[in-house]
Amino acid sequence: MAMTLAIHDFLSDRGLDKWVAELGCADAPIPRQGIRTSLAFFAREVPRLALRDAVGFLAAMDLSKTVREITLRPGERLLGFRTETESPFKLFFARRGASPDRLGINTTGRGPAHFVVRDSVRALESSTAPTKDSWSRAAASQAMGFTPRAQKWFGKEFGVMVLGGGQQLIIPDSFSSLVVAQR
Repeated sequence: MAMTLAIHDFLSDRGLDKWVAELGCADAPIPRQGIRTSLAFFAREVPRLALRDAVGFLAAMDLSKTVREITLRPGERLLGFRTETESPFKLFFARRGASPDRLGINTTGRGPAHFVVRDSVRALESSTAPTKDSWSRAAASQAMGFTPRAQKWFGKEFGVMVLGGGQQLIIPDSFSSLVVAQR
């Protein structure tokens, strides 16, 4: 029998059990709390987030470390690593000084976009996990790896192996609370 995931699964232990099984993470207090915190944040702050995206976001988090909601204050400086053709206002950001090589993204073709927080905004802060980036365009010279689960979550089963260990911020509707300082 197939399990059906839902964003509101954070409301019950049985719901969290489904996410632990889907993600293949340890069934321990810290990962369970990270899943609960993330799903509650998504339900409230990104209610139209596709379930597939929520699974992918959680799969790329290091759930052995604390996931928490924070409030960013006006004047704080952030980074986003973007390609030349994409909007600077996406969901994923990092604090100034973060290394793009530790953020769980393929850095090929990406550069820093600098932001200043204009209005206080809620964000989800987590550590990135090493993963196979199957959502970014790879350079011809980059070795591709095979990840069968990525097909289910990202629509592609091949990607570039990337490091984690950095702190990432998910900021919904970033265009309404951040200002581009430099691109």
